[in-house]
Amino acid sequence: MLNRFLVVVFVLFTAPATAQEPWMLEAAARRAFEVAPEARAADADVAARTGELEQAGAWPNPSIELRADDKLGIEDGKGGTDLTQTTIRQPLPLSRLTRQRRQAEASLKAAQAARRYQRLSLETQAARAFHALQLAVAKRTLARDRLRSAEGFQNGRQGDRLVRYLSPLDRLRLDVLRETARQTLMAAEKEHEAAASVFRALLALAPDSGLEPVPLTPVAPPPPLAELQQGMETHPAILAAQQELEAARAGMDVARAQRFADPTLNFFRERDFLGGVRRNVSGVGIEVQIPLWNLNRGPVVKAQAEADKAGAQMQAIERDISAKLLQSREQLARLIEQAGAFRANVLEPSRKVFELTRKSFATGEVGLLALLDANSTYFDAEERHTALLAEQWQMAADLRLAAGRSLSDAEVAP
Repeated sequence: MLNRFLVVVFVLFTAPATAQEPWMLEAAARRAFEVAPEARAADADVAARTGELEQAGAWPNPSIELRADDKLGIEDGKGGTDLTQTTIRQPLPLSRLTRQRRQAEASLKAAQAARRYQRLSLETQAARAFHALQLAVAKRTLARDRLRSAEGFQNGRQGDRLVRYLSPLDRLRLDVLRETARQTLMAAEKEHEAAASVFRALLALAPDSGLEPVPLTPVAPPPPLAELQQGMETHPAILAAQQELEAARAGMDVARAQRFADPTLNFFRERDFLGGVRRNVSGVGIEVQIPLWNLNRGPVVKAQAEADKAGAQMQAIERDISAKLLQSREQLARLIEQAGAFRANVLEPSRKVFELTRKSFATGEVGLLALLDANSTYFDAEERHTALLAEQWQMAADLRLAAGRSLSDAEVAP
């Protein structure tokens, strides 16, 4: 029993670590949002506008004025200095606070919607890096298969008994095929290194971290255009633009309310010499600015212009998003149709032709040129089909951004 226990312990401590799970699209997008400085900037913007909202409803602080002089000492002949006046002033914001709060509320909602759109943008950026890595991995794997196939022709590992009878010209052709495949592999590895570097930088991963994404698969057909357009009212970018417009319009009301200084209510208490006796006198007064020299119309004109600018920007955003939505959906539908037709009419037939040509070459029914042509046609078709799949996923990411949908809102295959 002791020996068995020691064997189990030895196996547990010496067994290799479990292979890392392949990266999924959702996990990559989630990681990108967690580490992105853009996300922290969006959070800080929301926090700043929350502070503005808290301050927008705050009343201005009162002020107190104390006055001491020797007036009373002079009046009664006793001399000395006494506290003769105490004044408390309280500005009255009246309707200004309500308008400021309405502007701050709209500004906060705009920041919150902008933060949601920032998350969508980061998801799209992560998806592009993820799909680029998927394509690079697939092309590298395909390049390795191409090189193994070329080396198999040259070394006679294809079951060909006639390889030893190939002419020097044919052997030279095989050398060129093998070297071309090797160069293709080198280019694919270079492309993989670049895609992996971008992916690691975006997700803040260690340089030696494993990067094995799930394989590329076909994309599901996009929803109908009418269904996508129905959700445009809740698109974060459009909502942010609408709230910015509301904030700008509220800013016009605030500018009108701030044309002149707030009226000030004064409470005062004075000590004076009346009827030969020192007496306390209390009173109340109000202070109002007289718009004699400055009507302060500039801030109102500026606020009006900013509202017009916000309205124009909102229309431009709605126009661009609607156009991008239509374009992305049409292109995704075409890519799906193109990839399906390419697979059925090019990839599968080229695979069959390649298999049959290898068998015919092994029996001496066809020459080397036919085999090399079938080999190139098949691997080129595989590479083109892989690129079409990656283009589909890239366009699907653009469509989600244009539709204002996150990965959690859309049905996305791994």
